[in-house]
Amino acid sequence: MKCLKLGLVNLLFFATLSGDMLLDGTWLFNIGDDSTWSAVDLNDSTWYPITVPGSWEDQGFANYDGIAWYRIHFVADSSWFLYDTLFLNLGQIQDTDQTFFNGVIIGETGSFRSPHPAESSKPRCYALPVRLLQRQNTIALRINNQEGAGGIVSGPVLLSLTPPSPVIKQNKIRPHCSVQQIPFSNGIAFANYHIINREYTDFSPHIYVRFDEVTETPRLVSSARTVLFQNRREIPLTELSTKSVGYIKGTGIVHHKLLGDNITLDQYAFSPFSFEKPIWIFYAVLEGNSVEEYSLNFEIIGEDQNLYIGKWSFRGQKRKWLFVICYYDDNIPNSKPYNILRKYKNEHPGFTALIKEIEWWKNWQALTLVPPDLSSEESAVYSQSLAVLKMAQCRDKFPARGQIVSAFIPSPLATSAPLSMSFAIDALILSGHYDEALTAIQFVMNGRCGKYKHYQWAGENTGLGRDYAVSVSRYFGNGTEAISTGQFGPEIYLGGFGLTLWNLRQYIDATNDIKFLEYYWPKISSGIADVVMNLTDETKLSVIDNGFYNPGAPKHYSFTAACNYRGLIDAAWLARMINDEMKALEYENAAVALHQQIKMNLYDENATVLKAFLEGKSPDVPLDAAGAMALIWVFNPQDFISKSTLSVFEKKLALNNGYRRFANIGVQPQHEWVFGNLLISILNQRMTNFNKAKELRDWVTNQAYHNFGFIPEYYNYMNADYGGELPLCGLGAGIYISSFWEE
Repeated sequence: MKCLKLGLVNLLFFATLSGDMLLDGTWLFNIGDDSTWSAVDLNDSTWYPITVPGSWEDQGFANYDGIAWYRIHFVADSSWFLYDTLFLNLGQIQDTDQTFFNGVIIGETGSFRSPHPAESSKPRCYALPVRLLQRQNTIALRINNQEGAGGIVSGPVLLSLTPPSPVIKQNKIRPHCSVQQIPFSNGIAFANYHIINREYTDFSPHIYVRFDEVTETPRLVSSARTVLFQNRREIPLTELSTKSVGYIKGTGIVHHKLLGDNITLDQYAFSPFSFEKPIWIFYAVLEGNSVEEYSLNFEIIGEDQNLYIGKWSFRGQKRKWLFVICYYDDNIPNSKPYNILRKYKNEHPGFTALIKEIEWWKNWQALTLVPPDLSSEESAVYSQSLAVLKMAQCRDKFPARGQIVSAFIPSPLATSAPLSMSFAIDALILSGHYDEALTAIQFVMNGRCGKYKHYQWAGENTGLGRDYAVSVSRYFGNGTEAISTGQFGPEIYLGGFGLTLWNLRQYIDATNDIKFLEYYWPKISSGIADVVMNLTDETKLSVIDNGFYNPGAPKHYSFTAACNYRGLIDAAWLARMINDEMKALEYENAAVALHQQIKMNLYDENATVLKAFLEGKSPDVPLDAAGAMALIWVFNPQDFISKSTLSVFEKKLALNNGYRRFANIGVQPQHEWVFGNLLISILNQRMTNFNKAKELRDWVTNQAYHNFGFIPEYYNYMNADYGGELPLCGLGAGIYISSFWEE
């Protein structure tokens, strides 16, 4: 093992001179299969050395067909942490692989149930988010080969800063399923169901990752699973085949139907919305002619001491089922958790809990406003996107209540941020769920901000210098502001002010809730609209920030300017709703001035393309698909600038069936950006390019229809597999719902 690490040090020195790190050479190898072999801390000192690339048959494992594992350890170069994404090139693998980086799966190709040599026809390359990178790293590959040469049979095998080139537009990629886990929540309790392993993980008593700066949301169990026995012999659920898996349509109820020899096993999991505490419900229902030979149990590994479990088994003709309740209570000894378990069970005998939860979702979805003429696929994804937003909204007590997380645990984006929340609120208002929209707006209005009022960085005060009412970054679970600092200082996003004003106008326009507006108007005016009005510098554009989650040094972004322009227009409308004409004129004048500066300063030198930010010059015009927001809100969609910018997007951002976010290769991942697809679909709709708008949204719809209704961060540029954070809430489910109402 020591020799291997010394070799890697030399390898790293030479490889990083070119920006890539060669991984050819000696790896560690073991035949068999064990899910723990992906773990970083595994003791692999007794594993066999093997040369990569090269088949395992040629290296002492002749005639071995089955599953084997590869592992390698290496030290990361410090410069890599400046990037967002690396690319792990694995050459040709025969036949099926699952690839883990520091214990996290980053990609897989083929089916472990039916591996086929055709799977190895294309070289493997998986995107590696830099957030997974550590100083010391471990790559683990699980490979299944049933005939011919097996393993990593040919190279190159390397870590690269750029994807393989050239990036070729592939129009024939079809929608397919690539999601491996399904989250479920009642806005309080949360867990994930892993489809491949048939296990439940990530039990959490809150949907946000941190309550405050020091209090992290605990993970309550290592894993939980249904255990199936036949005549006292355990039958692994991975040996059963899947007939169907996903949510019951329009709900947060997970259902996995598994088939075995003469039996059917149905697994249901959900957290009930009728219960405002951390609670998880599981059903395992076994049916078949030989059901008497079988028994069921539910196993939880490494549970928290404050997690209480109740299990009840039942039997009927040709059927056995198990009913499991998990309840978390850290308020001991002031509560009686086992009494709660028994009371819940007595009030929900048999399948009553499941039936009531289905009914709850039906009643909630009955309130939904649905655009006309949706296809069956669009209807399914639309309703499931709403269910995602409902699960993503916190139902804890004040001050946490109402926030909508950007993604689900264990993602670090399981936090509420104004940029993401605004698109979720937009979708809730458009779909008729005004109570949820109001609760989210109230969370923002009652949030405790101010960390960026005075902020010292590199000896200077970079803060706003005034009180403000909307976070410039994100919120902790308790509603206080959180700000991250990077290489270039605090990472702030000032478009949230304008987006919040947009939401406020939408809500008042839809509900005519003037009492709400009158109550909050002093805070809206002084803490949001006045702040936007004064967010300008010597350029007379909105001051520098990080735009729409842009990396690197702050700049004058067109996205931020567009959001603030829209916010000022909406602030003037709100002012007139309560007869504050003086403020209305102030905001209108500020909007006109900002509009003029955007049109004067954010073109390229030929005045034909909208730039992503002020600091770029031709011929390298900075492009960002997020700039479509400026074309939607600031410019007339029929203007020359809109048409010419969209034409440049087609030439430089088009990829597969949609668009990447940035034109430059390198620092940013070049995957197809799904939020950008939907944003550009809206832009095309406004430009009366109806066929193109529908084509883009149909692509997103059909992919989501095959992936449990989820909208992800991106599609892998090579095969359109889901990647990044998923499901995204406001920036995924939210904008998907909103895209229909542009018509």
